[in-house]
Amino acid sequence: MSDKYRNPKDADQKRRRRLLRYKRMAALVSEYRFSAEEFAEIVARHQEFLAAGGGGGHWETFVTAGPGTGVVFGVYSGPELPAGAGAQAQLPHARLDGLDLRGVELPYANLCGVLCRGQDLSRADLSGSLLTDSDFSESSFEGANLAGADFSRADLVRCDLRDADLTGTDFENADLTGADLRGARMEGAKLAQAHMDRVRR
Repeated sequence: MSDKYRNPKDADQKRRRRLLRYKRMAALVSEYRFSAEEFAEIVARHQEFLAAGGGGGHWETFVTAGPGTGVVFGVYSGPELPAGAGAQAQLPHARLDGLDLRGVELPYANLCGVLCRGQDLSRADLSGSLLTDSDFSESSFEGANLAGADFSRADLVRCDLRDADLTGTDFENADLTGADLRGARMEGAKLAQAHMDRVRR
């Protein structure tokens, strides 16, 4: 059959299958939902970690096996801090739905594999954070600071990224289908193998 007569949905599905995905990651998402108070405490402790100089480090990711059974995890390399200097937010595989995330400040946090569909993260600061293999589909990052964050293999379908700072952000193998990138700063953003169908910019 000529490409001219192919169903566009079939073409989209074919392109999506080419994205690298570690299938076990979705199965590891926690059923537990944080209360607003619990989440506020995590953010407060993370602020103490940052105030003590814990930010500015970098993440390395490791995979236990191949795409079918592999699990991705991150290791943070940062300055050594004194005892009692807060606690870096470690939220891999967490559910973040139902929380007020507008303007949340979690730079250099571990958000690997989180489930956060359809949430409002406008004006959030997630710069330098690890967000690989996460699901943020249909969420808003309008005006957010995502500079240097790692969204490798993340689901960002129909996300609102207008006016966001995406300087040096890693979108390798991410799905940005239908995302709105108008006004976003993208100097040095990494887009290798990312899906950019119907992106607005």
